[in-house]
Amino acid sequence: MENKTGIKYGGRQKGTPNKATARLREAFTELLEDNIGKVQELFDKVVEKNPEKALELMLKLSEFVLPKLRAIEVNNESEEAKHTSLNINIIDTGVPLASCEADVVD
Repeated sequence: MENKTGIKYGGRQKGTPNKATARLREAFTELLEDNIGKVQELFDKVVEKNPEKALELMLKLSEFVLPKLRAIEVNNESEEAKHTSLNINIIDTGVPLASCEADVVD
């Protein structure tokens, strides 16, 4: 029976990790942890033969550990934004203003 309401029934909730992906990440993490010495040896060999390639490899691997930063563009060219003014009009309502905290709290 087709769901034509647009409302999701059953299945994973939004944000719930996929079990297969979670198992794969766990297995890969374990593989790296068990072979960290070998990975270091391989990296050292790359450094000896081709330092440029080693740096490129290090940068690519860092993407999986360090968060990517995004540049934010700031536009200060608008003359209108530089000369914005704010007008405040005080209107007498006849209600006295509080002069201390005791006037406000009963």
